[in-house]
Amino acid sequence: MSYHKRIHLAGVVTVGPKGQVVIPSDVRESMAIVPGDKLIALYLEEKKSVAFVTEQQAQQYVIEMGEQFTEFKAKRGVKK
Repeated sequence: MSYHKRIHLAGVVTVGPKGQVVIPSDVRESMAIVPGDKLIALYLEEKKSVAFVTEQQAQQYVIEMGEQFTEFKAKRGVKK
């Protein structure tokens, strides 16, 4: 089931007594998550939702933001 082009219902999880959830196996496989991987938990306050990204994906986002910022500064003529 898809509610948005890039957002899909991935399954239902149960919160355990320690607040832990099990990420559905098909999601782990599609994200290439293996035991021991670190995930970044994002809380989307407006949507009252939680999302996870891999540490590697978060680092890639930071690199892309830095590149975009550098391009923006160059277009504006801003020096270091």
